[in-house]
Amino acid sequence: RCFLRFGKNISRKELAKELGLGEGTVRTMQKILKSKSLLDSTKKGHFLSKKGSETLNGIFESVSMPKSIAMQNLYPEFRKIAVRIKNIPNLKGMYKLRDIAVKNGAEGAIILKFENGLYAPDSDFKQDYKEIEQCFDFGNNDVLVVAFSNSIRDAENGAFAIAVELNDALKKFISTI
Repeated sequence: RCFLRFGKNISRKELAKELGLGEGTVRTMQKILKSKSLLDSTKKGHFLSKKGSETLNGIFESVSMPKSIAMQNLYPEFRKIAVRIKNIPNLKGMYKLRDIAVKNGAEGAIILKFENGLYAPDSDFKQDYKEIEQCFDFGNNDVLVVAFSNSIRDAENGAFAIAVELNDALKKFISTI
């Protein structure tokens, strides 16, 4: 979650606020990312190294930046974070994926697939997802994970946990950190 936000200039204070973490925790994360040669630093702050920029671009080729979405008709009492994962042709074990989101802090997750429109692959329930479709650049076989929780942080953790499970590039990145 921290590394993905280095795609733009952001101060440690802003980063801590966005992530819902303390500045000391963010400082530790920056040290870890710097030790992996993903960040460089000057007296003005931290920024992506060449390796970090290439790594981040590689991640964003297959996984979107998380977005807060409204979906008022679906669990209106919760905050919702959506992440698009490109080209997941075989989506299996949906209940296991939802369990992963819950284990990582979310109250639950909805997993949608895009094939000429978003739909819930494990349900006969029909819903209009046009509003969400406008928020992302979908292609056939893309998956949208919508995790929900009382806090943005927990919803984002749940959504990313599913993304890591579904995407080999993200899984490889996480295993190196």
